[in-house]
Amino acid sequence: MEILEVNAAQYADYFPNPKQVFNSAAFNALNSYKCEQVFYLVFKDTKVRLGIIFGLRANKIVSPFSAPFGGFEAANDEVRLQQIDAAIETLIQWATEKKFEGIRIVSPSFFYRENFLNKIYNCLYRSGFQTSNIELNYQFPTRKFTENYASEIWYNAKKNLKRAQQAGLVFEELTSENAKLAYDVIAQNRSERGFPLRMTWEQVQETLQVVKADFFLVKREQMATAAAVVFHVAEAIVQVIYWGDLPAYAEHKTMNFLSFEVFKYYKQQGIQIIDIGPSTEDSVPNYGLCEFKESIGCEISIKTEFYKPLN
Repeated sequence: MEILEVNAAQYADYFPNPKQVFNSAAFNALNSYKCEQVFYLVFKDTKVRLGIIFGLRANKIVSPFSAPFGGFEAANDEVRLQQIDAAIETLIQWATEKKFEGIRIVSPSFFYRENFLNKIYNCLYRSGFQTSNIELNYQFPTRKFTENYASEIWYNAKKNLKRAQQAGLVFEELTSENAKLAYDVIAQNRSERGFPLRMTWEQVQETLQVVKADFFLVKREQMATAAAVVFHVAEAIVQVIYWGDLPAYAEHKTMNFLSFEVFKYYKQQGIQIIDIGPSTEDSVPNYGLCEFKESIGCEISIKTEFYKPLN
């Protein structure tokens, strides 16, 4: 197996339609300033088989370097185990020759491409990669949003949703011209709760050049009370990048209302999965977030971080 170091444009030619947007050359090129160097790698024998994009940080190569997940991209659905094994072996040799200290890979949860990702996990494990974190990821399959949805969620969530629906809340999709209203609510939510907000509004705007996004607002008596920012990340899959409410309006159970309306909206749009993201950090759960997401009907998958130290 041969490894090719190419530039972003060449990588985009090899992989014009990656299975998830964080593996695209355009997304990684846009964020290239967030690491010391970006490596666009293509693995080829008789044909191109796989690709992966790494960022260099502290003499370690990491995928992703500025996204929720990254990992390998397959040229087609017929990539075989022995081809993945050969690509990983070639990658380790290449990284060792470059005198990098280690390789970190975080692939998406299995529902993004189940068969391929299961093969990747097996091959990484057998190649000596260590499991350094196992995050609990939450997603909502829109098939579960039926007429009986409200009766099938947890009792407390059912009670909170009923309370929210009686509070005069209004759900609104924002246009590109007023999308910042949603971001401002998120920023206030994070500030008041003491949580970091990793993307500035300018960075969100930059990302919109390569990722389709939706912005939503919840209002009560014309006052913004909650918001959501959602990216289209794969075919029939969206990911909630940010959502939150203002603590002053929490008594109206705005998050139960917001999640209900977001689920309904994407069910109507034909989206199959709404990726809500992890509720763990470095494998440690935020119990409140875990319980909330389970209570509204989310399913749980794992997102594993693999690391291989190099001598």
